[in-house]
Amino acid sequence: MTPEETGKAYDTITHLWTRPEFNQKNGESAYQKALSFIPTAFLKKRDTAPNVVLNEHEANEKDEEQEPGYALDIGCGCTNRFVPVIESAGLIYEGIDVSKNMLAIATSQLPTHTFYCADVCTFGLPRHYSFISAWDSFWHIPLTQQEPLLKKLVNHLNDDGVLLFSCGGTDESGQHTNEAMGPEVYYASLGLRTYIEILMNAGCFVRHIEFDQHPELHTIVIVQKKIL
Repeated sequence: MTPEETGKAYDTITHLWTRPEFNQKNGESAYQKALSFIPTAFLKKRDTAPNVVLNEHEANEKDEEQEPGYALDIGCGCTNRFVPVIESAGLIYEGIDVSKNMLAIATSQLPTHTFYCADVCTFGLPRHYSFISAWDSFWHIPLTQQEPLLKKLVNHLNDDGVLLFSCGGTDESGQHTNEAMGPEVYYASLGLRTYIEILMNAGCFVRHIEFDQHPELHTIVIVQKKIL
């Protein structure tokens, strides 16, 4: 299945995420952990000292230090549940998704925020980011496009930027479709070892790996881009 076909499938099941019983906390702790590795995530928290008089050079340095970074949420969906977590770290939120119906709900709730309706594999990312995430969405990327996309995302991270994604923590690569949610949906994994090799070769430190739903293979990966 193409990402566009996956988006159309998700257009038909938005109700699964808008139900009152949907767990709005799902993934929140992983985001908090990932954001804790970002130096810019602490800037607002440190900006609590009493006002002081700065000379021009010091003022310019302070402005540069406190310029907010950007965060990109891939497969952001319709709940906007990660927006407060990201914004509390002092980052400017942007979301991207291939489902028009998902984004219609998201933008109706946050009309002043930036959302892109596009396939992230082919979309020209407009900037570098301090934080990029893909929670329960990366496995919908076609198997052959996953490695190029990972390299693309790392290239669009700032130095010390952090990438968080969840994946199928399989030993080997593989792909399949199922209809567990209703429509046919595609899933793929390169295998956990391959993901880590790609990311390390692309210039990242591994900060955290967790099988958070053991014995299921749902896996959290957090890496940070090295300063070269």
